[in-house]
Amino acid sequence: MKRIFLLLIAFVIIAGLAAGCEEKFTQKRFDTMVMNGQSKMEVEKILGPPEARWARKWRWVNWDKHFGGTVLFDENGVVIGKAWSDAVRQDPDPEKQWRKGDWPADSDGDGVIDDDSQTTPGNTSTTTTEIIVP
Repeated sequence: MKRIFLLLIAFVIIAGLAAGCEEKFTQKRFDTMVMNGQSKMEVEKILGPPEARWARKWRWVNWDKHFGGTVLFDENGVVIGKAWSDAVRQDPDPEKQWRKGDWPADSDGDGVIDDDSQTTPGNTSTTTTEIIVP
């Protein structure tokens, strides 16, 4: 009886540890749980800490499974777009779909990021990239 009780306790402990090891950054969680209007804190609670953080864009990457996701925030830290990428699926870049005024002004100051402004020779950027390494 004592042995069965100890085995039962060991099983409960192992099951509890395995439940806590759930992978947070998955396509299903990204697609179904991250929505426009959520805060940065809510998104991090859903997906875990991102691989890279910029002021208005966070990026998650699973290097082993070769997929990634990007979540875009407004100036108040609220989700305004997201994009998934892997070998099968490549979501359109939400930065290019935003309306005028939703994103910081580009080089010509009209509030719309043009494709050519990203590739113009001599285009200098003042964007700071913060990469978090575990």
